[in-house]
Amino acid sequence: MNCSIAIQYLPMDAADDDATCDAVDAVIAYIDSTGIDYFVGPFETAIEGDYEACMEILKNCQLVGAEHGCKHVMTYAKINFKPEGDVMSTDHKIGKYHPNDPEFAKTSAAVA
Repeated sequence: MNCSIAIQYLPMDAADDDATCDAVDAVIAYIDSTGIDYFVGPFETAIEGDYEACMEILKNCQLVGAEHGCKHVMTYAKINFKPEGDVMSTDHKIGKYHPNDPEFAKTSAAVA
């Protein structure tokens, strides 16, 4: 895993909070459908995997939002890329704070 990207997808033309959540939910559903590892947070969703796959997903987030009616969107991305090695995983970074979450490795509970 040589890439992780934090994606903050912001529909700028949503009529209200519910419309914002609907658009963001569609983007997260797309990310889920790719099979890539991801973690949804309150401000952004982090994905991790192969660089090319992550970049393709980042690009497609814009298109998915457009298909769901977003005519204006701002997307902020933080990209961690290590061409010759592995980047630190989400589990390594925050797993110890989620010891009862089955999404994280069993070793996380031992650390807490």
